[in-house]
Amino acid sequence: MIEDLNPSMKIIVIGNGQVGKSTLTVKFVKNIFTTQYKQTLGVDFLNIKKYIKKIDQEIDFYIWDTAGQDTYNAITRRYYRGADACLIVFSINDRNSFNQVKSWHQKMLQECGNIPSALVMSKIDLKDDIKVDNKEAEQLANELKMKLFKVSSKEGIQVDECFEYLAIKHYNNNGCTSSGADNIVDVQKEIKIVKGNNNKNNDEDDIEELPSNININKNKKKEKKEKNVQNKKQKEEKIVGFKLGTKDNKNVKEKKSNNCC
Repeated sequence: MIEDLNPSMKIIVIGNGQVGKSTLTVKFVKNIFTTQYKQTLGVDFLNIKKYIKKIDQEIDFYIWDTAGQDTYNAITRRYYRGADACLIVFSINDRNSFNQVKSWHQKMLQECGNIPSALVMSKIDLKDDIKVDNKEAEQLANELKMKLFKVSSKEGIQVDECFEYLAIKHYNNNGCTSSGADNIVDVQKEIKIVKGNNNKNNDEDDIEELPSNININKNKKKEKKEKNVQNKKQKEEKIVGFKLGTKDNKNVKEKKSNNCC
């Protein structure tokens, strides 16, 4: 029996460090907001199924929250490949993150092509610390031909909307197919190496492991391979046992025949 597959998609969330990428994804997936900042080590992975009313579909979101630091560039760009959509995030109180948007956009185009994307201006609740105004943010979005979302993860403003926008665009273009949802690669070792090289004094306990979800496909393939090897071994044992049994029966018959004569 063939199971019905939910439409699925892989979304990458990119941008400078400390602009609120992790806060945004966690708010969307878990509806939790925290003020405690924890640097993303290479990449974090989140998964959730959500019903999108406008297309009357439950979408299986695979969201890759990437680190913005150059240290992890070689690792994070591996995760761009196979992405179905992208959010580029900058912070309203970080001028440099806004200035780097074009660079992030270029990286996306190089690795993913012209996939559905949106520009996110985060932390709009910080009204006393504005470094980027609405007009220039809208001008940049128009220049890059991207839709702009003005987001506050703290107040829950336009968090769901930016992800739903990508889901609708992807679904209308591709239906239930996804080029990236199954492209889950385990890079815990690489992240540990990078972390160790740059923070040699850190304890091993300080290294944040990626979610176990990342290993699901790999483990399934390993289990399937082991099962095939086991089945093959059992078949060979049966064949050998059959041959040995046949040979023993033949020897018994010959022995009886000799005794009779």
